[in-house]
Amino acid sequence: MNEPPLINTSLVNTMLSNDYELFHVKDLVVQEKTLYHYHDFYEIHCTLSGTANFYLDGKQYLLKPGSVIFIHSLDLHRIVKQDSEVYERVYMFITPNFLRNHSSKYTNLERCFHATGTTKSKIVQTTPEQLTYYLSSLEEPINKKTYGMDLKYTQKFIDFLVYLNKLVMSEENDVQPKEVLENSMIEELMVYVSENLEASLTLEDVAKKFFVSKYYIARMFKKTTGFTFHSYVLKKRLLYAKQLLVTYKNSNEIYLQCGFKSYSHFLKSFKKEFGLTPKEYLKKHQNQEIIFFDHH
Repeated sequence: MNEPPLINTSLVNTMLSNDYELFHVKDLVVQEKTLYHYHDFYEIHCTLSGTANFYLDGKQYLLKPGSVIFIHSLDLHRIVKQDSEVYERVYMFITPNFLRNHSSKYTNLERCFHATGTTKSKIVQTTPEQLTYYLSSLEEPINKKTYGMDLKYTQKFIDFLVYLNKLVMSEENDVQPKEVLENSMIEELMVYVSENLEASLTLEDVAKKFFVSKYYIARMFKKTTGFTFHSYVLKKRLLYAKQLLVTYKNSNEIYLQCGFKSYSHFLKSFKKEFGLTPKEYLKKHQNQEIIFFDHH
């Protein structure tokens, strides 16, 4: 039996600012150790070599060299499994504030994250050679103490973002990769949950909707996603609450829209999930503080 490849994860830059980080990873993806997660910021995920199945906002996609994923804030995602011996990728975390501050009247760097219909996150395809061309300059070691080097590095990063935005804007490249339908019913159910968060979403309700037994849903949902159905619904409602809080600025006005029957249950669940009350979260968001900047 062959031993798995050694994990090789490197932090490409060391937070030259509080607004972005880059990681270069070449390893063996162990399904049991990859977790569904989300961020309060944007993520760009670039596949350099190998292939893998990637879960993004209720669907699974097959990634191959040259695939670029633009992951919107608060969208659940994870690498489900890899289909090659080694899966090499570069991913980067970027705050919306950075993109807005470095945009101009004619060049909106946040455009690649604009929603297309009801879809916020998106996937496009380019060549691994093009990705390597831009990323190689970002992986060159620099001395942050040298006058002007931080600005030069940021400019290289902006050049890459301009390229990616053009890629998204190009019709011939803006093609979604083929979905991987391991369990189409469960994926349809996840989409249904996302589109009906204000409704009653008990196992009994969705079982009637999909004409299957609630025990089948409970078993297959856990097997397919790693979540219990109840915990998935709760997490999606809380992530939706975050979005609404930014718009309405008042938790009293949004908890019913998220499907919570009582305000006390909403407050307790929000604090347990995020470690903050809605009021504390709003304050941090308004102060543009990074709340979750975790490396998964």
